[in-house]
Amino acid sequence: MGIEIDSSIFPTSRGHGGYQGFPYSTPCRLNIKGSTIKELPINTYKLAGREIVFSGGGYFRLLPYQLQKRLYVKSDYLMTYLHPRDFDPDQPVLENLSATRKFKSYVGLKNSKQKFQKLLNDFEFIDIQTADEMIEWDKVPEVKL
Repeated sequence: MGIEIDSSIFPTSRGHGGYQGFPYSTPCRLNIKGSTIKELPINTYKLAGREIVFSGGGYFRLLPYQLQKRLYVKSDYLMTYLHPRDFDPDQPVLENLSATRKFKSYVGLKNSKQKFQKLLNDFEFIDIQTADEMIEWDKVPEVKL
């Protein structure tokens, strides 16, 4: 299909998916039936014996900034993602969601822009193309799927 690089591996379990047991939360190469894709998985941190995600989407909104900042500093590698909806406190609230899903979807929206500004002030980020050019792909592990 021409896909050369991906950033969709979520290397732990979560309510709607995830890849628990995926061996890496750092760049690696996926070998799928002889074809290779460069993978930039979302990274995790082991807390109380469990891998947690802390750097993107709802995790960005839900976790306190000081905890995120501490985990960012501890990480040798960081892949983060944000959805436009993570910054829209005026978005419609879907009424048919469970209480848990509503919590995960809407908590933290009011402060997310300020939190994001802190993130941009405290850290430097690069885009995936730049990261791709910086990584020595022949030296990262390969995962056969």
